[in-house]
Amino acid sequence: MKKAFLLSVMMALTAGAFCQDDTTSVSYVAYWSVGDSYDFTVRKTSKQWTGDSLTKDEISEYTANFEVVDSTDTSYTVVWTYSNELINTWDIPEEMMNELAKYELNEVVYTTTELGEFIGIENWEELSEMMRSMFNDVFRIMAKGSESDFDNLMEAARPFLEMYSSKEGIEQMVLPELKLFHFPFGAMIPVGDTVRYEDQFPNLLGGDPIRADARIWFEEVDFDDERSVLVQESRLNREDTMTFLREILSRMGAAGEDMNRVLQEAAYTIDTFNTYDFYYYPGVPVKIDFNRHIRIDIGEEKTRRDDTITIELL
Repeated sequence: MKKAFLLSVMMALTAGAFCQDDTTSVSYVAYWSVGDSYDFTVRKTSKQWTGDSLTKDEISEYTANFEVVDSTDTSYTVVWTYSNELINTWDIPEEMMNELAKYELNEVVYTTTELGEFIGIENWEELSEMMRSMFNDVFRIMAKGSESDFDNLMEAARPFLEMYSSKEGIEQMVLPELKLFHFPFGAMIPVGDTVRYEDQFPNLLGGDPIRADARIWFEEVDFDDERSVLVQESRLNREDTMTFLREILSRMGAAGEDMNRVLQEAAYTIDTFNTYDFYYYPGVPVKIDFNRHIRIDIGEEKTRRDDTITIELL
């Protein structure tokens, strides 16, 4: 998600000068120190339907630790340590689990700006190699010496390995919760107003991203406890959506009246509704709820998908 949306970035604030005397706005700035540590639970669900049939129903949950390990005038370095639940999704004999114990905890090292805005994962190559090694070991155990079974299992795992094969894949597909965690940082948001802005989503066909019409507002602000609940909502821009659908139909060979007829019934929507419950000082989320609904209807093909992510402070 683009953060050019917002108002003004609070570059003038410093850790020693913070004071929220102004009750007309809330500033999200990270006031962390080396050694700061917090535990969170992260729960992710994904459901997908083709027509009326449920074709995907996935749930994962893990406990993570957020720890600040370095701080400079311009950045923070954070280690996000989380339990690897993938191993538990396979039927591994108990006596073999010790061999896989080295994969139980993953450490993600990433950096932010001095305001707490997410910059990127530093050790993504190490994570990529670790996942490939883990899949090899798990499937070697499951295949019990059968080369063909091992090859089939590795082929089935290809989508997971592809997600881990690039920095962008890990940040966007594997660990989107990190960007959610840091979404408000670096912004000053007015209290009592709804702020409208332009968001962007990747174009599945390549080329320019698809715009989304978004807005944010406060559901609650407690200046005494320095806590706020921020709500974010977005919907794909209709003009960009129709351009996207027209391009798909063109690639499918539709033209003229045939294209116009299908366009009248086609739909492509991505709706999000998120809440961010934060202690804005010192900059720690209490609970983040992410909800995204995707719907694609083109001709006889009708697909919808619901994704949720919940990050909760322990």
